[in-house]
Amino acid sequence: IDGGKVSEFQGSKSGTVVDDDAFFSTFTLALGTAPTETPIPVTMRTELASVTTENVNSLGINELIGEATTTFVHSTKNRKANIKHGAEKLNGILVAPGETVSLLAALRPFTIADGYFPELVIKGDEIKPEVGGGLCQIGTTTFRAVMNSGLDVAERRNHSLAVSYYNDPTNGNPGTDATIYDPAPDFKFKNDMPTYLLLVTTFDDEKESITFSFWGTNDGRSGSYTPPTVLSRTSMGAKITKETDALAPGVVQCQHGFPGAVATFDYTVTYADGTSKVTPYLSTYRPLPETCLVGKATSTAAPTDVVIAQ
Repeated sequence: IDGGKVSEFQGSKSGTVVDDDAFFSTFTLALGTAPTETPIPVTMRTELASVTTENVNSLGINELIGEATTTFVHSTKNRKANIKHGAEKLNGILVAPGETVSLLAALRPFTIADGYFPELVIKGDEIKPEVGGGLCQIGTTTFRAVMNSGLDVAERRNHSLAVSYYNDPTNGNPGTDATIYDPAPDFKFKNDMPTYLLLVTTFDDEKESITFSFWGTNDGRSGSYTPPTVLSRTSMGAKITKETDALAPGVVQCQHGFPGAVATFDYTVTYADGTSKVTPYLSTYRPLPETCLVGKATSTAAPTDVVIAQ
C-alpha cells in the first residue's frame, strides 16, 4: 500500500499438481497387468496457495466480490489512451466501509498535462473533441461492476444518446450505461459492506477491453441485473445539411445520427438474510439526425479533410 492506494495486488489461487502417491500406485499396477500400449491416467489433486490473500492484509480483502468487462473495439488511439489512463488512476483504490466514491473526483484533472488526450464527447446536439473524451467507458464499466458486486449506487445517469459502445453485452440493447462529464453528471457508489473494498482495473490492449474487479469480504449478498429491455425506439429523423463559413468551399463535415430509445432494467441485491432490494432503472435516449456541414462557396477557410464523427 502506497499513499492510500494498493500499488501491487495479486489474489491467491489454488493450483493443480500431480498426486504422486496415487499416480505411483496406478503406474505400478499397470506394469504388471496392462498391455504395453494402454494409457495410464495421471491423477491430479488441488493444492492450496501457501500464502493466501487474507493472510497478507488486515483490511478484509480476501476474495473477488464482483466484476465487469466492457470492450472498446474500433476505438481511436486517443480514446484508448484516455480509457487506459483513467483505468490506471482507479487501479488500487481502497474504499473504506461507508465511503462514497466519486469517479469525477478520482479521475481529475482532465488535462493534457495529466495524461489525457482530445477525443469526441457528446455535448448538446454536437459530438466534438474535448480533452478526456471516452471516459464514459470507465463510468459504464464501474456501474456494471458495482451492480455485479451488490453495492449501493449513489448517483448514475445514462447517456443522452444510445451510443453502441455501451450496449449491454447480454443482448446488445442500450440501458446499462453510465455517463460522466466534469462537473456533472457524475457516477458515485458507496461501500455499504462492513469491510474494505479494493478496486482492481485491468486494461487489455490486445482484446480491446477493460475489466474492473472489486475484492473484499463477501457478507453473503449477491448482486445482479436483468438484461435491458427496449420499450420504444424513435427514428433519428431526416438528414440535416447546413452551410458554414468554418469550412473551405465544398468541404463536407458530417456527424452520424442516432435513433432514440427508452430502455429499462432491474438491479437486484439479495442479502444474507434472504431479503432483496430491487431498483428499477429507466433510461431515455433522444434521437439526433445525421447532420452535415458544407463549406460555403464564398468561404475563406483553409481546406480540410472530410470528417465523420464516430
